Formats: sequence, structure tokens, C-alpha cells
Amino acid sequence: MEKIKVGVIGLGNIAQIIHLPILSKLENAQLVALCDMEFQRAKLLGERYKVKHVFKDYQDLLAMNEIDAVIIATPTNTHKEIATAAIKAQKHCLVEKPLARTAKEAKEILDVLNKSDVKMMVGMNQRFRPDAMVLKSFIENGEIGDVFFVKCGWLKKNPVDRQWKSQKSVSGGGVFLDLGIMVLDLALWILNFPEAHSVSAVNFERQAHRDNSSSVEDFSSVLVRLKSGQAITIDTGWNFEVDSDLLFCNVYGNNGFARVYPLKFHKKINDQLVNVTPERIGSLEDIYKRSYYNELRHFIDAVAGLYPLSSTAKDAYERMNIVDAIYKSAKTGKEVLVKRDSKK
Repeated sequence: MEKIKVGVIGLGNIAQIIHLPILSKLENAQLVALCDMEFQRAKLLGERYKVKHVFKDYQDLLAMNEIDAVIIATPTNTHKEIATAAIKAQKHCLVEKPLARTAKEAKEILDVLNKSDVKMMVGMNQRFRPDAMVLKSFIENGEIGDVFFVKCGWLKKNPVDRQWKSQKSVSGGGVFLDLGIMVLDLALWILNFPEAHSVSAVNFERQAHRDNSSSVEDFSSVLVRLKSGQAITIDTGWNFEVDSDLLFCNVYGNNGFARVYPLKFHKKINDQLVNVTPERIGSLEDIYKRSYYNELRHFIDAVAGLYPLSSTAKDAYERMNIVDAIYKSAKTGKEVLVKRDSKK
């Protein structure tokens, strides 16, 4: 099969640690161009990965006829501009999460996308973790009965890993847009995407930043009520006092309990909860790396027409409607109904 030719726009941590090493080894992908505003960085990475075409301006990369797809791994405030340009250049896209700062920006991208035949995926690697996929299969097989509640979160011991993420005009929000959106997507994916009805949220900022209108939340606690009658809670925090980073997703059914990180299953047998957890499927580090490998491989295979695309821009837009409601709830101190697209 002919290889999918890929360009990467934005060469920060995620590109250097994840995208470039994996794409350089995928059998049906070929790295052909790199782009970063720090041109020296792009040149050095081009030399390391033997990539001939290196640019400072993403428009120059998009002008290359031989490129089939691009990875967009730039700060969130640039996503709409770059993604829209990529669509118009007929390049399939994988955009690192979140797709945009607001639902409005996401909708503007989606409107342009819907007028094209371009495939756009948004990076939600938690869906592609091997243990999460086992968990979803276990739940879909009815092993814990009807699910009524999901408790999930991501608490990080260290402060925010990139300065731009704490600048509201650039990131669009704080820890929820950085970490919370990932576990929200994971929980909804596990439940097969029931519609959200309303949210209640509280966000907290570090004391030193509370008088700064451009500050973002360091801790967030959210309750999402679903139209199905189910509920999801999400707790996220940067610089949180935990022994080590904690990412969890606990799923409760009327016939048992299941969780990931670490993977564990309990189901009712003769009215007794019994541990039926399968053997461990790898270290947490291995699972983390495999999630990104599976995600990138899925994107490349979807571009090649081998599989339907997962984690689409439409999915991302619907997530952003929930995110907008979360920030409104946190600001007003009230429960907020989740907006639905009137065209749906």
C-alpha cells in the first residue's frame, strides 16, 4: 500500500515525544515535512528524522502537493486558523486537543470541514488505551449491568507543563480544557455518547491570580447530568497534592463495578461482588505509549480508507458545547443546560 505522506505543524513536547517517533516507524506513513515558528528547532528535528522539507510558516508546508495529511500540534488559539487553512488545502488533519477554545470556534471549523471531503480527527488518546478498550468491551457485554454513574478525574502533582496553557487568551481555559476534556471524552465514549442535559461546576484559581481577568482555573469539579438519567463527575487539578499523577475512571453499574488506572472489574455472582479482573496488560508507561501509537495508526489507516474515522471534529464540537456550559456554570454558580445544535 502506498504510504500516507504526513507533515507536522508545531514541534513542541507532544510532537517530539509522541508524534515524530511514532510516525517515523509506522509502516504506512512517511514524514515528509516539519514546521515550527522556531525554525532552528525544526531544522534540528528535520536532521534527526531525515525530513528534507522544513518550514517556519505553515502555509509553505500546506502548499506542498505531495502531503496527504497534517498533524496540528500548536497552541489552541492557532487551531482555527491553521485547521481551516489545512482543510482548504485539502489536507486531512489530526488536531491535538482541544479542537478550539470555544464551541463557537469549533463550529466555525466544522462548517468549513463539512463543505469538503477532508477527514479531521481530534487527539483523544485515552480512547485508544488498551485497558480502556478492554473496559469498554466489558461494560458493553453487560458484565456490570446497567451503568448509572461514572466518577473520573486527572490530578497532576506538578504545575501546568506549558506556560501558554495558563494564558486564557491562548488556551481558552485552564485545567479543564487541558485535562478534564480528556476524561469527559473518555467517560462519554465508554457510555456510547449519551446526550448531556446539564452541568454544575466549580472552578478554583490560585490566590495570586484571582484578580487577573486572564487567569485560568487550577482545579475544577464538575457534575454532568445526562438525558439518559446517568451522571458523570470529573475532578481535575494542576499542582495538586498527590503522591503521583492520578488519572482514574470508575464505572458503576447495578450489577458490579469497573475501573481503569489500574484496570479492575467486580461483578455480582450469586449476589456477591467477585473480582474478575483479567491479567495485567502492560505497565502504565507502556499503556500510555500504546494509546498514542493506536491513535496515530488509526488516523493514518482512516486517511487511507481502511477504517471509519474515530474522534471526529463533530464529536469535538459536541464536547465543546459541554465545556462552554461548564465554564458558564463555574462563573455563575448555577446549573447550566447544555446547548444543542438546532440543525441536528
